[in-house]
Amino acid sequence: MKQIFALFVIMISFAAQGARENIVALVNDDPITSYEFENRKKMLMKLNNIQNPDASTAKELDKYALQTLIDESILVQHAEKVGGRVSQEEITEAISSIEKKNNMPAGHLVRMFNDKAIEQSFRSQIRSELIKMNILSYLSKSVTISPKEIDVAILTSNSKDVKVSAKIYTSKHKDKDAFNKMDNLRKQLKNCNNLKSANYAKFADVLEIDENLSALESQTQAVIKDLSVNQASRVFETPENFKLAIVCSKEFQNISAQENTHITNFLTNKKVSLKAQKFFDNLRKKAYIKVMNS
Repeated sequence: MKQIFALFVIMISFAAQGARENIVALVNDDPITSYEFENRKKMLMKLNNIQNPDASTAKELDKYALQTLIDESILVQHAEKVGGRVSQEEITEAISSIEKKNNMPAGHLVRMFNDKAIEQSFRSQIRSELIKMNILSYLSKSVTISPKEIDVAILTSNSKDVKVSAKIYTSKHKDKDAFNKMDNLRKQLKNCNNLKSANYAKFADVLEIDENLSALESQTQAVIKDLSVNQASRVFETPENFKLAIVCSKEFQNISAQENTHITNFLTNKKVSLKAQKFFDNLRKKAYIKVMNS
């Protein structure tokens, strides 16, 4: 009986050792097996038409295959927690959509793999991409784009001019006292019409402009470009004096509704991408990840 028990213990020991060797990484409580790892590499080689990788390519394949499996495990675990599971029907539909977009016949991708295990690895990757898309869709609901952000994007592109109405206050002298008076004037400027000439006439002149931004001299143009309507600039220095600008109105020239929508979508996608990157980074930081030594 003792001999049978000893043999049983040895068998368990060997089985446990084999199981440990079969695991290439742990993500929280979920293992990534060498079987999954090898099939992921085969999938990547098939998709990228790599037949006989050299040592450098093989190393990159190993690194990328393992990273994608780790990321997938994190995403799937998150989806399980928040009720965001992706069905097999959704995966099949996504594969069909990929084939249509790339002018492939129906079922081409599955037939290309010609191996159930590699096909399953591909379907697992598609599942994680669908989970990502669901997360992006969720994050996009909290993203808003302000009119000022659209204005800044148009101005930055320099593709359109803008009609500007503004007031430029210019100091009569250039010394410390003049700067302090101009800075105090800036603090009083709430909009284009709230100051009477008595507030500045002794130390500054005002020039009202109503023309295209591109027609202004470069320094004034740069200052006004970043201002919103009824926003005053900081006091800026010129060779002869100090100046201060406040914008009364801005009107972009020849901006179509389609262009405005395109800019809004671009800014939205940019914000969502940044939020998503932060979201995914946080998921990775919170996850327990252990890569086994080879």
